[in-house]
Amino acid sequence: MDDINKLSDSQLEGVAGGMISEEEALANALAHVKLKEDQVDFIKKVELDYEHGRKIYEIEFFKGGFEFEFDIDAETGKVLKFKKERD
Repeated sequence: MDDINKLSDSQLEGVAGGMISEEEALANALAHVKLKEDQVDFIKKVELDYEHGRKIYEIEFFKGGFEFEFDIDAETGKVLKFKKERD
């Protein structure tokens, strides 16, 4: 990912609107693929970012030889992007 678009945590706090927590974002991603956290092999990333005018959580985890990638809206919890690839 291009670090040019990344904002620091203090910059993200100043962006208008409330946010869900990292735990809620991860739970939404897992629910999308009908998994629980203890069923995942490895959680690679749960990271807050600012992209295309909105705060998002970027989430990546591995399960059963597949990599799952999500963008979760940090304000609504909605899944914005989902990708599943064989690892």
